[in-house]
Amino acid sequence: MSVLKDVAQYSHSITEALDTITNAHRTCNLIIGIGDGEEGYANGIEYSGYVAVPYDDETLLPVNETWHQQIPDVVYNGMDWDCPGYTQKLMEQLQKYHGSIDVTATTQNILPTVQTGDLHIAVTDLTDSKMHVSFCRKTTADESEPMYAYQRQFTELPMQDLFALTPTH
Repeated sequence: MSVLKDVAQYSHSITEALDTITNAHRTCNLIIGIGDGEEGYANGIEYSGYVAVPYDDETLLPVNETWHQQIPDVVYNGMDWDCPGYTQKLMEQLQKYHGSIDVTATTQNILPTVQTGDLHIAVTDLTDSKMHVSFCRKTTADESEPMYAYQRQFTELPMQDLFALTPTH
């Protein structure tokens, strides 16, 4: 998380972000994504203590034409690196909405259909610098409320305004 914080706080381009990630002391296995709304470009990164391999829509990883097909201008992964069931369902939804993927399509159609985001979801709109977040139902909430984050309301956060705030201690 410290590496991602440094990327968000100090990198001014995808190239700088990739350099920060590549040169960092990495300790855990993750799939991360970075993008730049001004550049209109995003990368996924196979991230572990041993590798930091960036990929884009033309070099999509992991390579699998059955359940992880390339989609122009889309970088995606399912629940984990090797999770064909979720990844294929996500691929199908991304293909269905290709060309019209926005926050509404993502939060109201794609995520609920794939059924991903049980605990927490963050959907970023790099062009408008907004993040939309949703969380699962609290344990103390009424059981009639939707349980999973993908079933619940999303809150929009204006990221430029939030990044402009001076931290207080």
